[in-house]
Amino acid sequence: MPTLDIISKPPHFSAEEELILASFTRRLIEIAAIASAHRAGVSALDTLNTMLLPAISIDRNGLVVGMNAEADAIFDDEVMVSNQRLFIRDVEARAALKASLNRLTDQIEVTIAEPIVVRRSDKLPIILRIWPFKGPAHLPEQDVHALITLNALGPKPGPPAAMLAKAFHLTPAEAKLASIIARGVPPEVAARELKISKETARNRLKSIFAKTDTHRQSELVALLRQVQ
Repeated sequence: MPTLDIISKPPHFSAEEELILASFTRRLIEIAAIASAHRAGVSALDTLNTMLLPAISIDRNGLVVGMNAEADAIFDDEVMVSNQRLFIRDVEARAALKASLNRLTDQIEVTIAEPIVVRRSDKLPIILRIWPFKGPAHLPEQDVHALITLNALGPKPGPPAAMLAKAFHLTPAEAKLASIIARGVPPEVAARELKISKETARNRLKSIFAKTDTHRQSELVALLRQVQ
């Protein structure tokens, strides 16, 4: 009778591999949110809003017909909605967006376009993706033809401490430290933020390493960032 080999613990990845895996997390969440909205017949924009992911919805003419608070929060004078159009100051990115929207409007293609990197003069770039809907059965909102998700690069809040505590059996104090470390903050900076000594922070970090089966901070950060 055939037997199954049960792996007692997940395979060990290098720090570089962990960071690559973590980089997929956000896009997978976007895909899952939109796919689940399709199946449930609910608003994909509402789903992304629940997941705190910036997004705007556009009609078949490329006009903005909705946006969530997360998208509005990252708009500035270089990326904004003006006269129902998504305006991008970056010339190259604006041309790429126009070409993608034209293909969408002309129904030349309904596949997901390549991500658009929107460069900003005094901030890190925004990664913009267009997610077209296929067919009227997948259009729960009136005249929504596609969603545009926006990923503003840069420091983001760490995962909720309560969730980290549950996921890795951390103490409340360890979970608070882990939430800060997940932002890529050095332990000494995290210690100042938590108003604890460097030695206390180091001791808690050692415990976090043990409970998460990681050995370097880069590995730990990559793992913690996967917690959504």
